[in-house]
Amino acid sequence: MTTAQRPPTDHPLGDWQGLSPLSVWADTAVGALFIVPAAIVGTVVLIVLDLPWWALAPLPGALALIGGLTALDMTVLKAVSYRVTDERMEMRSGVLAKTYRSVPRERVRSVDVAAPVYARPFGLCIVTVGTGEQVGSESDQVKLQFVTAAQGERLRRELLYRDPPTAVGAEGADGAEGAADADGLELARLDRRWFAYAPATTATLGIGIGAVAALIGANAQSEGWIHRWISERTGLPGSAEIGAFVMARLLFVVPAALFGLLLSGTVVLVAVAVETWWDYRLTRESNGTVVMRRGLLNSQSLTIEGRRLNGVTLHEPLVLRAVGGADVRAVATGLGAADAEKTQAKSRLCPPMPRARARELAADLMRTPESPLDLPLTAHPRAALRRRLVRAGWASLAGFAVAAGLAWLHTLAAAAWWDAAHEIEERLNPLPVATHLVEAAPPWGWWLLGAAFAAVAFWYAVGSHRALGHGLHPRYLVVRQGMAVRDTVTLERSAVIGWRITRTPFQRRAGLAHVSATTASGKGMYTAADVGLGQGLAWAGLAVPDLLSQFLERDGGERPEDPRARG
Repeated sequence: MTTAQRPPTDHPLGDWQGLSPLSVWADTAVGALFIVPAAIVGTVVLIVLDLPWWALAPLPGALALIGGLTALDMTVLKAVSYRVTDERMEMRSGVLAKTYRSVPRERVRSVDVAAPVYARPFGLCIVTVGTGEQVGSESDQVKLQFVTAAQGERLRRELLYRDPPTAVGAEGADGAEGAADADGLELARLDRRWFAYAPATTATLGIGIGAVAALIGANAQSEGWIHRWISERTGLPGSAEIGAFVMARLLFVVPAALFGLLLSGTVVLVAVAVETWWDYRLTRESNGTVVMRRGLLNSQSLTIEGRRLNGVTLHEPLVLRAVGGADVRAVATGLGAADAEKTQAKSRLCPPMPRARARELAADLMRTPESPLDLPLTAHPRAALRRRLVRAGWASLAGFAVAAGLAWLHTLAAAAWWDAAHEIEERLNPLPVATHLVEAAPPWGWWLLGAAFAAVAFWYAVGSHRALGHGLHPRYLVVRQGMAVRDTVTLERSAVIGWRITRTPFQRRAGLAHVSATTASGKGMYTAADVGLGQGLAWAGLAVPDLLSQFLERDGGERPEDPRARG
């Protein structure tokens, strides 16, 4: 398409452009979706309360509020403009307080294009440009909400392709995207069988428990009034009758309750996974840029410039690892967010999948003949195991002390104490069985709980030590650690900008240290924990020669000669 043939919506490079006018109506539709039903409910409540004149107010008030918000959005829309030049991306915003921001294009690290479900009917998307800064929750981003899908695709190409961009009009947006897909290399595509890994998390049981806890909490806030009100109108038995029924059939009720909690958690997590990862596709374009597209209702596209991808993380939480699953996360600049949790979520490049497929995808992303993840890792000294066993021992002693205290209180509890506890629980909990179970249990049962806690603590300590490892690849350094969440990180040696050596007094006695590689990518620091001091320093020295050697001393106290000081 020549310049004369461009549609009116296509602006030349460097011209100031505004957000899409349709964004006002998208915001209006979202506001109406929440405000109008609330007004209808308010009207019904006022009619039920026999206040007919007041019932005429909610709907007109809601419409007036929607109109006011729409007018405000129109005012804000006119105040926001942006442009992309050969050197910079600039943005102006603000009605009362004017804001101007200018970002050099060389500092652009990622472009995230998201299309929420309420914006998709209008053909709109949100474009978030990441710069890699970490000084504030919003300072690392330039956010345009909303632009058309064609504008979003054009921005992605202009900001991440260093060559002069080709204009993409509204009619050519889909064609351009298809061409990019045709030229790109597909690294991964959704396999629906991967959804089976979605419930493999500790949150599966927690979701059901959280829902039950929320209901019990609401009932407790009303001192049992909610349960009594429902029981009176539905003919349900009272709390005491329910508690007696459960206690009489405990061996059936407990497994059934656990199954129900697991089932509810599974349904929720699979539904979330389907919405998040539907239509997932990961591709590498001809210039090395990695593009991930996903989403059922909320469509998202994340673009990472190839030279900013400095490694990957093989992420294996305990439950997912137990069923042979893993996922892959990017170690790249420009993916920082307001907090660590959001940063981890943004760096995910795939859904949970079989471990072998995840390792294959990680190797494809690193583009190495031999995957660093296949490298045999060096184990850490037995002193590191002793440190973890000592911690487990102290935790076990604390657990036995708590168990002894509870067992002693259990033997002192009189019948009057239990009656008072039962009465309090019946007011708060519609299923009052907790105090009955504690009363029926023998005092030595607390010691069994303490022993179980100690067994788990020592098992965790041994597993944590076995997870420790580090290695060196011709292009990457590799570190692994974690028991509850095991991460194997590969980081390009050229991306390491420094080393940090930390030693506590206990580590010095054991001859151990934390050796951390600092980088501008990912978390910013990746640590080989509790490694032998000489072992860790040798690893760091080989990974990035000359970066650490000037700070080391030879045996006898002499510093090694700096090769740059010769001749």
